[in-house]
Amino acid sequence: MNKLLYQVLDNLNEGIVILNEDLQIMYWNYYMEETTNLKRYHILNQSITDVLPDLGRNYYLDAFHDVQEQGIIRFFSGAIHKQMLNNSDHFNLKVTRIENNGKLFIQLEFINVTSQFNQIKQLKSYVNQLWETNKELKEKEKTIQKLAYYDKLTGVANRSLFYEVSAALLAKAKRDKSLLGLMFCDVNKFKSINDTYGHEFGDKVLIHVAELLSKAARENDLVCRYGGDEFLILLPDMKEVENYNAVVSRIVELTKDAVEIQNITIPLSISGGISFYPADADTIDQLIVKADAAMYVAKQLKGMETYFYRMD
Repeated sequence: MNKLLYQVLDNLNEGIVILNEDLQIMYWNYYMEETTNLKRYHILNQSITDVLPDLGRNYYLDAFHDVQEQGIIRFFSGAIHKQMLNNSDHFNLKVTRIENNGKLFIQLEFINVTSQFNQIKQLKSYVNQLWETNKELKEKEKTIQKLAYYDKLTGVANRSLFYEVSAALLAKAKRDKSLLGLMFCDVNKFKSINDTYGHEFGDKVLIHVAELLSKAARENDLVCRYGGDEFLILLPDMKEVENYNAVVSRIVELTKDAVEIQNITIPLSISGGISFYPADADTIDQLIVKADAAMYVAKQLKGMETYFYRMD
């Protein structure tokens, strides 16, 4: 190789190493000196596997042999084969055969792809950040949806969700010619409980009542906090009007014993009224009015115990 070729190779922004058939280093360009801190005059005629031990792995040696014997080109990606040059940078390695004056040589071309790796790493970081942001947004969306449709104190449905679901269930009942029941529930003597034990205690009572009603309701029923100590229960797909008695029986059973809240034991009872589509009304608001009226009758009849009433 002549002097001009050496100058050209030394000006390349990639590592060039020329090996003879015995894998001894015949040329080591300036880029390789800068990258490895190994001067060429120290390593010329040494085996490449002594200078760069990682290249002594079998798959590299097999590649060198194939290139020598068959003249094929072998390529090693820095994504898989790391630390070829014993440093932290990433290099692709291209192995080719060259001929000069009837002699065969192997050219190793080390191409630094660290910047591409850093860009990919940065891109992955951006993707992960976007994923985390999207996950956070979805969680916030769930929170917002919960705030929009569920009562903050008790966790049961609020008015917005009640009216949205009740409209759909009423339309279904009209379409299927089926029954839709509505219970209007009220905690007996709740004002007295609040005045005696305080609003924080009263809130605990409401949470307990919401849990109690949810437990008593069927799986496809909807329990809603309508306001204050008033709760609604939607009863879709009832075969007969009298079927609501099963829900009432569970509520009665769950309120027969006194309840302990914050180390204070109090009796707890619920008055309720029931109305049905189509027998009592054909709109949700009318069903609420009818059930509310029935609830006040129940309260007048047995205001100190759990009792449900339906207007004739």
